[in-house]
Amino acid sequence: MASPPQLPLADDLFLTAHDTVKGRSLLSPATLGLGLAVALLGELILWRRLDLRDGRLTVLDDRPTAEAATTAVLGQMLREEHHRQIRDWIAFLGTGVATDLVERRLARTGLVHRQERRSLLGGTKVTFVPADSMTAGWPASRIRTAVARGELLDVPDLVFAGLVLATGLDQHVLVTLDTRERGLLFDQIRRRLPAMLQELVGHAEAAVGDAVMARRA
Repeated sequence: MASPPQLPLADDLFLTAHDTVKGRSLLSPATLGLGLAVALLGELILWRRLDLRDGRLTVLDDRPTAEAATTAVLGQMLREEHHRQIRDWIAFLGTGVATDLVERRLARTGLVHRQERRSLLGGTKVTFVPADSMTAGWPASRIRTAVARGELLDVPDLVFAGLVLATGLDQHVLVTLDTRERGLLFDQIRRRLPAMLQELVGHAEAAVGDAVMARRA
C-alpha cells in the first residue's frame, strides 16, 4: 500500500495534535494555536514568500500561494506592513486565526469532517474528526519510522519535528523512540535545518513556553 502524500506543514501538525479516531486535541487550544501559527509562517518561508532574520519577517514575494490559508496570512501581512516582528504575528495568528484556517483547509480537502454536538449546558461543541485514521496518523508515523531507521529527514519534516518538540507533542507521538534515536533527531534538527528555520522553531518554543508560564501565574 502506498504511503499517503506529504501534507502542508500546518496540516501535518494539526493531525498529529489530535486523536486519530475521535479528533480529540492532545494540546491546549493556546498551544495548538501557537504551533499552527508558526507552521503557517513556516509554509510561507518554505514557499519563499517570507524571510526571517533576527525576529523580523520580510515579504520577499507578495504573489498568492497555491492555496487559501497561506494566501490569507500573506494578505494580512501585506495589509499590516508596519508589523514585522514574528512574535507579534505568532501571537495574533495563535489566538485562533491559524487554527480556523487549518481546520477549513483540512475540511476542504476531505481529510477531516466537521461535527457539532450539543452540550449539556446548551452550547455546541465543534470537533474535526479525521476521515481516515491511518492518514491522520501518518505524519507522526513517518517521522518515527525515518528516525528509527536512521534516515535523513527532508527540510519540511525537520521543521515539523521541531514543532512537535516545541509544542510538547513529542510526549505523545515520539514515545517509542529510545534515547539514542531522540538524540539523532535532535542532531538532525541542529545540524541540517537552515538558520532561518532554526530561528522559526526557536520562536515557537519561546512562545509556547511564555504561554505556559502565563497560565501558571
